[in-house]
Amino acid sequence: MPPKLYGMQHIIYIVVFLIVFAAAVLVARFVTKTEKQQSLLIKIAGGILLALLIFNRISLAVWHKNAVWLLPNTYCGMSSLLLAVVVIVGKPHNRIYDFIFYLETIGGIAAVFYPYFIGQGDTIFFPPTISGLLHHSVGFILCVLMVQCKWFSPSLKRWKEFPIGLSAYTLFGLFLLDVCKMPEAMLIDAPIVAGTPLKWWFILIFGSAALYLFLFCLEKIRARKKKTESCETVSE
Repeated sequence: MPPKLYGMQHIIYIVVFLIVFAAAVLVARFVTKTEKQQSLLIKIAGGILLALLIFNRISLAVWHKNAVWLLPNTYCGMSSLLLAVVVIVGKPHNRIYDFIFYLETIGGIAAVFYPYFIGQGDTIFFPPTISGLLHHSVGFILCVLMVQCKWFSPSLKRWKEFPIGLSAYTLFGLFLLDVCKMPEAMLIDAPIVAGTPLKWWFILIFGSAALYLFLFCLEKIRARKKKTESCETVSE
């Protein structure tokens, strides 16, 4: 019998995820003391993410019996690939983080608690299923570690990277649809929620607006905190 949302297999996975997540955060907080150690932790997590993403794409290609499935056709799949590669070969504060960080964070945690693909096989260990769960989970953990280790900091000045990145994803999705004949690429011909007309344009418009509002409020909070700390320093 296929696994179900919040069935026993799913609940066990969530528990294991929370344990691993807590362990990763504690390691970053109490074990990695230097910048070099933190960078090593981030790059190791990036390597694990890349391996899991490759495992996922190979599993899907074998399942569908079509090599075109080796290409990421979802926001999360492409974001996991880009994030892993940039983390492994790059440095902190790369501009691409200002786009993929938000997709990877939201997509990662959403896939843990609402994996729409969980019923693909007879068990949660069906390769396309478990690999999908794992790369989403590690992607989310990596994003948290990046903030914790100061590899990334949300910035209102770089907000524009988000709509630009989403537009690039849409162009790639059109290539997958028209040239590779790959269905449901980048939510161009598939809705976010079944039975609704909400597709890629909704994420581009609503997502960009919501992110701007979030970053605007975050900047206000930071400015107020900085002003308070400055006043306390002067009073001392």
